[in-house]
Parts: sequence; structure tokens; C-alpha cells
Amino acid sequence: ARDIREASEMVRAEVAHLEPVASPMADWPDMLALDICQGRVTRLSEWAASKGLAIETISRGFARLYGVVPARFRSEWRARDAWLRIVGTRESLACIASATGFADQAHMTRSIIEFTGAAPTHWRRPATPGSSWKPPLGGW
Repeated sequence: ARDIREASEMVRAEVAHLEPVASPMADWPDMLALDICQGRVTRLSEWAASKGLAIETISRGFARLYGVVPARFRSEWRARDAWLRIVGTRESLACIASATGFADQAHMTRSIIEFTGAAPTHWRRPATPGSSWKPPLGGW
């Protein structure tokens, strides 16, 4: 029979070089956020089922970490993505709406107004010296 200390030292030596492995499910809120941002989540119930989690667990846990439920996160992400394209490209607003997953330009416009406080056309106006263009109040 071996001494318990000797056995402990042998085990310690065997596992000393091993790295801890995180459970893939330990970080499911970040996995969900990434999947939402990359457009891989169409139905939250399907995503939850594929991970073996209840939809209620997903919604509550995500909101705890991100401060919003997944549906709100997706809507804010799409509005931000569209807004960045509006201010950063000369693409037509209809093309931007389609590319960012909105049903139509009007739907995108409502989301942009909610997100920034101003319509997409406001963001397309150039900010030239002497112009009256200003960012909307409270939109940032």
C-alpha cells in the first residue's frame, strides 16, 4: 500500500501540465450574443433547444449579463449595424435595410429613430463647417 502523500504527489505531477477546460455551456450568453450578431439565430426557441436549455433560462440569464433580453439585443444590434452603414457608406437606404435584416426601409427608419433619435436622412447630411447639422439630443 502506498502512502497518501506519495499518491497525492504522483497525481499532482501527472496533472500539473494540463490546462483547465471550460465547459462550452459555461459561456452560453456570449455564444448567443455572437450568434445573434452573425445572424445565425432566427428563433430563440430553436437555439435554446440546440443547447439543451429552456428558453426562459436563456432569456433571464442573457438579460442578467447584457441588461436586455435577446430580442432587444438583436434589434439594437441591427439598428447599430444599419446606422454604421448609413454614416459610413453611400449605399441606398433600401439596400442597407435589406442587408441588415429589416423587412423594409420604413422598418429600418423606425429602428434608427429609436436608436439615435434622428431619421436616417439626418445622418446622411454632411457635417460641413458652417452648416446647421448637429447630432440629435439624447441620441448618443
